[in-house]
Amino acid sequence: MLINLGHTAGVFTTRMNEEGMYSWVVLGASFTTLLIGPSITYATGVFLVAMLKEFEEDLVLTTWVGSTFGCMFALAGPVASVIINMFDCRTCVVMSGVLMMTGFATSFLVTDIRFLFLTFSLVAGLGMSLAGTGAIVVLGYYFHENAAIASSICFTGAGIGIFVHPALVQFLLETYGFHGAYLIMGGITFHACAAGMLMRPPVAERTRKQHVLGGQTLRNKILLSMCGTSTMIFSVIQNVSFLLFVGGILCFALAVSTQYQFLPEFFITQGSTLEEASFVVSASGVGSIFSRFLVGFAASDERIGGATIFSSINGIMAVFAFLLPLFKSSTYPRIAYGIILGLYTGGTWVLMATLTLDILDLQNFATGVGIGRFLCGAGFLVGPPIAGTMMEQSGDNNSAFLFSGAMFFGNCVWVSVNSEEESPEPSDTLQDTRACRYC
Repeated sequence: MLINLGHTAGVFTTRMNEEGMYSWVVLGASFTTLLIGPSITYATGVFLVAMLKEFEEDLVLTTWVGSTFGCMFALAGPVASVIINMFDCRTCVVMSGVLMMTGFATSFLVTDIRFLFLTFSLVAGLGMSLAGTGAIVVLGYYFHENAAIASSICFTGAGIGIFVHPALVQFLLETYGFHGAYLIMGGITFHACAAGMLMRPPVAERTRKQHVLGGQTLRNKILLSMCGTSTMIFSVIQNVSFLLFVGGILCFALAVSTQYQFLPEFFITQGSTLEEASFVVSASGVGSIFSRFLVGFAASDERIGGATIFSSINGIMAVFAFLLPLFKSSTYPRIAYGIILGLYTGGTWVLMATLTLDILDLQNFATGVGIGRFLCGAGFLVGPPIAGTMMEQSGDNNSAFLFSGAMFFGNCVWVSVNSEEESPEPSDTLQDTRACRYC
């Protein structure tokens, strides 16, 4: 089915004009935030090699430093939700810039790898989480009628980051050394503060804050926000559709984290060089850029729907994961697999926020995003260790990708079950169709 991009773009522009031209500024700020913030996660492997060389510590200990940093971008999502509910998205993103700068800059002083758990993994990782959550949620306020398209444009920034950051970090390590690279990365991520300051709270967000927290002292705001967040979390987890959806998110996180953790090593054992294996990851960034951009436009087509795309691309990726041994023969098939990996996983990140907004109302959107990102982070934390254990017990490094394929397929099943349970009655109005678009 062809997608009328021209018509879709026209509707998007009309909506943006209704919101005001400042929406373009917010969209650009969110794009920049994802470019310089959460996408650094995909350079964890480069940091890992540098840490092994610098500290010469145990491989397992060093791996846990990188793994903890890699999952924090999503694991701390509920913390970001509390900050957004207490203050606003702008405050959340500005805080993220301060935390990322502090975490990376203080890592410049670290001489014992164990302190990196605090500076690099916890502080800088928490900053990444605040950046990603704040940049996503603010789009829900500004573009609640066109969230899919806005998210696709915004997440293209993260796709570019996947392509850029591994090479950038490697260049900084070679040019300025281990500690100098951390210091410069602190300066780069500090620019999230500038992007955050541009995220002016929209009318809907200001109105909600005034209604819930207006006239309260800071202490009362904190208490009310925590109580309100707890109430919203309880309300959200009672939504069966959302529980099924976040179950699919968990499966996706288990699958994609396993792919990016073990894919370079798998190809190296098949005769690939380190440079070729690294380029496979960069190639996935190219595929991810196209996926993140196009999936948002496709999801905005009412004849298709975001849930159909979400389920389909994960099902297709499951097939390719099972067929990975067919791509190990030479360089070009390996690069092709990297592009496929980005092409069929990048769009999922766009649809997470879009479908969360479709399932929940705008009031619970920030809480829903936080819960979804928490489970995503949990998947990134435990997925590679589970796959690694399977590899050790079986003695076959392909078993990790069989596990990954099963999890991609599990994602497809979760969402398919949800779609069947929530299938809506046919509606002749655009408003009713959009309200049930996830179904």
